[in-house]
Amino acid sequence: MQTVLLLGAGGAGCAVGHALVESGIGHLVICDNNRRAAVELAKRIETGSAPTTVDVCKSADKAEPRFDGVVNATPVGMASHPGMPIDVALLEHRPWVADIVYFPLETELLRTARTMGCRTMSGRSMAIMQAAKSFHLFTGLEADARRMGAVFDQLGALDEEQ
Repeated sequence: MQTVLLLGAGGAGCAVGHALVESGIGHLVICDNNRRAAVELAKRIETGSAPTTVDVCKSADKAEPRFDGVVNATPVGMASHPGMPIDVALLEHRPWVADIVYFPLETELLRTARTMGCRTMSGRSMAIMQAAKSFHLFTGLEADARRMGAVFDQLGALDEEQ
């Protein structure tokens, strides 16, 4: 049974939380500075049919110390919000770490986690699939996610050159 720490209970956290439950995790811990938002998200997730248990915490430092995975769904790590969304000590047992931030792709969280031996996943796929689904919703046409990914990668390469 995987235990995952979800950082953030806003719109992105909501989408990620539901996706984690649909993927079959056993225990989800939602952490947000806005405890009310975390509690509301937990209630929405628990009303589903999945057998996932859901807990809430206001600070990741107060959550249980071991997680199989950590997902950052907060703005911390964006170019405009630099820093780490959690204490580095929570990565010591080497959980997998995902960050939905995609500008920059290499956040301080991911860089630190990788250095500590954690498997990591950037926000690249989230950005591309969000764009593809939005394109479909607005136009009714299927998007070419592979082509969108190539353009996304080109934009990232241009950004690195500047």
